[in-house]
This record gives sequence, structure tokens and C-alpha cells, in this order.
Amino acid sequence: MNKFKLAFLFAFSACALGSRAQNLLNLNDWVAGSGGTSALTANGLTSENEREWGVGPLGTQVVLWKAMPSGDGNADGGWNSVDIPINNQKTYRFSVWMKRTNSKSGTAYLGCAPGVNTLAGTINNNPYFWYGNLPELDRWYLLVGYVHGSNDPSTVNYGAIYDGVTGQKVIGMTDFKFASTNTVTRHRSYLYYDNNTDDRQYFYGPRIEEVNGNEPTISSLLNNPVGAGDFYFSGKVGIKTQTPGDYDLAVKGKIRSQEIKVETSGWADYVFEEDYKLPTLTETEKFIQKNGHLPDVPKASEVEANGISLGEMNKILLKKIEELTLQVIQLNKTVVKQSQEIEILKRK
Repeated sequence: MNKFKLAFLFAFSACALGSRAQNLLNLNDWVAGSGGTSALTANGLTSENEREWGVGPLGTQVVLWKAMPSGDGNADGGWNSVDIPINNQKTYRFSVWMKRTNSKSGTAYLGCAPGVNTLAGTINNNPYFWYGNLPELDRWYLLVGYVHGSNDPSTVNYGAIYDGVTGQKVIGMTDFKFASTNTVTRHRSYLYYDNNTDDRQYFYGPRIEEVNGNEPTISSLLNNPVGAGDFYFSGKVGIKTQTPGDYDLAVKGKIRSQEIKVETSGWADYVFEEDYKLPTLTETEKFIQKNGHLPDVPKASEVEANGISLGEMNKILLKKIEELTLQVIQLNKTVVKQSQEIEILKRK
């Protein structure tokens, strides 16, 4: 291989491993060789851990980490990363690509550093997002796990294994939550207990990243923009604003969408119930003269200061429409009755 081609492949492989600015794992020396790297301590014997050029999950030539069982049936490849400093109040995402060949002997693992809590609040000193066998041999899978911030009340597991071909979720994974005392974490990805020396487990693209909106989407990791693009935020998100306030998503600017669905309750059909006290037009007129706006509708100054809630405002507007409809019906009945009385008077 000439020097130009070697340099090109190295640069391409480095880019393919993802943004180092966001990835907290140092993969600068993820190059062809054996044993561990400066950031990843080999799990098992040096001879059980080799990095070599091969076809990666996106179909390109990249450097893969290859686990090669020696037959001792113990630690058979993979790594423990160095400790990575974290903010325990924030959520972090852990991911790696894996592929198994030959047989399903042994067990694959993806985990984080000890001392985190389960989502139920129980401490776990040997936490794994998942361990087991991948669904199919000779097929790449993307494993994605989450450790939630210590103050995150969520009890929902967002981690999953994604099929590298279809982009679909194929296996759910277990999330964890940082303890308030956690200051570091670790990326742990292994092959264990494989007695078959012909087996191979390949790893690629390990990542730890804070979930803050700057991390690549799962779709982009899968190179599948129309696939399973789940994107999880445990905190608030601001677009063009650094102060989302009480809102989970705050946008300082325009939003364009084909459809927005607002879930709400207390729809205003109660206006049509028999015991509803419909205000008279005279009462409504007096309210407007006194307050300068319709009953239940916020004043212009309040809207300018606080905006409006689409769900609540739609309920109010529907209520006004339904009240107005009933008032028009009543008025029409009065007009019809008066017209009939006038016709009777005309005939006399």
C-alpha cells in the first residue's frame, strides 16, 4: 500500500469514528495494532485484542477492534476505558458497534462505570446496559445506552440495539441514573466466556457523549436518515435562546410544520349541556364595556407578556364559538317568532 493511500485510509477512518469534539473517548490512537490504547485498556490477553483494517458497519474500510478468544473461557477481548469526568446532573449516551462471526458462544457486554443507580434508585456496582448474544451472526448492530442525570425523574429506558441494515430497534436495553456522588464514568465493552477459538467479535466507533443536542442523532450514527431516529433529551432545549425557562422546548424564531398535535382535555362541549348557564348578549356587552375583551379571553397586555397556550386558547375560542352559536340560535328563534307575530298583525 503506497504512502498516499495509507494516509487517506487513516484520515477516512479517523473521520468515520465521529466527532472528537463531542465524543469524550480519545480515539486518536485507534490504529492498527494489538492490545489496548491510551484510552482503552484491553480486556483479556494482548493476543485476544487486535485492531485491523476491515469493512465497517457503513460499508467502508476502517480500523476495527477484533476480539479473538484464546479458549480460556474468561475475558476474551474488548476494553475498559479510562475514567471520563462527568457532570452527574446531566445525561450521557454510550454507544458502540458490534458484530459477531462463526458462532454465538460467549457473551457480549456494554456497560458503564460502577456505582450508578437503577432508574428505581437502587445502586448497581456492575452496571451493564445489555449483555447477551446479538440476533444474527455476520451483521453489524449499534448498541446505545443511557445514564440519566441524578435529578432526572424519568423511569423510562431509552437504550436499544439497532440493526445496522434496517435501522430498526431489535432489542431494548437498560438505562441507569448517576448517583449524586458520581464524578467519572467509563466505557466498558467486552466479549466474555467464549471457548470457541474460531469466534470473532468486532467492535467499532465507541462513544460517550453528553446528551445536550450537539451529539449525533442515532439516525446519523446509523447513516440512515429515514430510519430509527430516536433522539432523547433529559433536560430543556433552547433553539436560538439560552433561557428556555419552564418550557421543555423553547424556540426564539419561526417554526414551520405540516402538522402540530396538541393533547388536551376539558373540551368545551359542556356548553351544550342543559344545565350550562349561557351568558346573555347584554351580559357579554357589559363585560366588554368594562374590561375591553371577551370573558375568559386574556387581555392583550397579558398575551404580549406571556404568550398563549395553544391548547388552552383553542378551548377558550371553541367555548366562545359554541356560546355564540347558541346565542344566534336563540336570536333566530326570537326573530322567527316576531316575524310570525308581525304577519298575524298584518292580516288583521
